[in-house]
Amino acid sequence: MVFDDLADALNSIQALESVNTLICITDTDHNMIYESSNKNCRPSVCPEDLKKIGRVFRPSLRATFRVHLIDNWVTAITTIPVAIGGESYLLEFKQLIRQNIQFSPEPRDLEDLYIHQIKEMAITDSLTKLYNRRYIDERLPIDMQSSFELDEPLSVLFIDIDYFKRINDQNGHAAGDQVLQKLALLLQKHLRRGSGWVARYGGDEILISLPGSGKKAAKSIANRLRETVQNYNFYFKGKKVMVTCSIGTQTVFKDSGIAGIAELLAMVDKKLYRAKNEGRNRVC
Repeated sequence: MVFDDLADALNSIQALESVNTLICITDTDHNMIYESSNKNCRPSVCPEDLKKIGRVFRPSLRATFRVHLIDNWVTAITTIPVAIGGESYLLEFKQLIRQNIQFSPEPRDLEDLYIHQIKEMAITDSLTKLYNRRYIDERLPIDMQSSFELDEPLSVLFIDIDYFKRINDQNGHAAGDQVLQKLALLLQKHLRRGSGWVARYGGDEILISLPGSGKKAAKSIANRLRETVQNYNFYFKGKKVMVTCSIGTQTVFKDSGIAGIAELLAMVDKKLYRAKNEGRNRVC
């Protein structure tokens, strides 16, 4: 996120301030440059302002998120690195979620809050912010058991970026990391809410679990996601990076004779490699 000067930054930033959202800017030495002064202000924002804000504040891949108890308010804090006049600063949004009711400022309650954060970190991939392999190992058996108990199918998609090593070799590993991050955002955005979840299996392999989705629905979702990736313009340092993916799909039922998730993952892995062997950028 880049601004010409502090005035340019404040024109966009101050429009976002409200009774529930406080904003501050600090330099890299944590010296305060700007801080919301009126906690009770709620400026009026016209539609054109909102469009401008939306263009400026695109999701940042380098943003960090944490939750703290501040002045007896449960507060979500998002920190985003920004450049103002060529210098590096930190832009911090403090969103006041609610006044503390369940948690008091006692060490035990704060400890519980931090434990929850640690648990979330333990099942989250640090690069893509998707769920990680630990989450897959814990959640997929639950999906399988609950689907079978409800006599419903369980479908799994296994996604692999085509020629990912070539992307790294030609553009550097930073480019590969950025492709993975953007791919993660794309998959989450275009997977319909409530239809399943997305996790990074390892390397450039991503798994999607679709409880309740049959073979036809899983293939349809996979093809839609494959086309979305193919049509998206990936860029790294102004250079376009061609990205496609291959997807294996597998649907199982309670009478499929599947012993566990290891067998399910082996089956969908074979489908993935079939897609790659048949020319890549396809679904099998």
